[in-house]
Amino acid sequence: MRKYVSGKDLIIKLITDIGVDGANYKTLEFGGKGLANLPVSDRLTVANMAIEAGGKAGIFPADSETLHFVRKFAKGKWEKVDPDAEASYIDVREYSLEDLVPMVAMPHLPENGRPVSEVDVEIDQAFLGSCTNGRIEDLRIAAEIIKGKKVAPSVRMIVVPASSLIFRQADEEGLLAIFAKAGAFVSGPTCAACLGGHMGVLAKGERCVSTTNRNFVGRMGHKDSEVYLASPAVVTASAIEGRIVAPKGASA
Repeated sequence: MRKYVSGKDLIIKLITDIGVDGANYKTLEFGGKGLANLPVSDRLTVANMAIEAGGKAGIFPADSETLHFVRKFAKGKWEKVDPDAEASYIDVREYSLEDLVPMVAMPHLPENGRPVSEVDVEIDQAFLGSCTNGRIEDLRIAAEIIKGKKVAPSVRMIVVPASSLIFRQADEEGLLAIFAKAGAFVSGPTCAACLGGHMGVLAKGERCVSTTNRNFVGRMGHKDSEVYLASPAVVTASAIEGRIVAPKGASA
């Protein structure tokens, strides 16, 4: 994939193509030679948001990348399962990873995707975290973009690592200090503003660009607020600029 393009952009593009009911009562299975260039962190994002297309599940073949990851975390006995060689599929779609561009899903559905280059929206909040994009790889990308810069005065940036393990690792790598120095608020692991629970709940008329998975009406607070879904790179660049933009160096 191009610089600053990620699994988040892939799944927003896919959901935009098939719709939020495009996989109702079905499973989305991802395969192809491009998977060798898709790290596990991106695969987890894609599998997570398969549900936003109505899917029962989103699954990837267990290649060497998967097995390396599983061996670090799995407890108990397990075995990998591969798709049948003669399996038939209801629909097959092909995507070239190198053709993907930074995407954003407009309110109020994940299917309202468009290239970031076509969006010009001022924001009040930037949320980096959640089960969708709160992994260490996401935080590293964000820290790379924001290091030495400042969050726009008009923006609240909230950074929430997805787990206590990721929080500790980000702290040890100095990432949390980078965010704090830039003017972002860093929290311990929690769902936080994703579902309008706490920390960053949107007021009437406020707009947030977020790495979370859903942007339904009232999802993050007031029913008259707006949530725009995007990658960690886009969320961070937008926090700096005060409006939704792609990072400098990203291909539009």
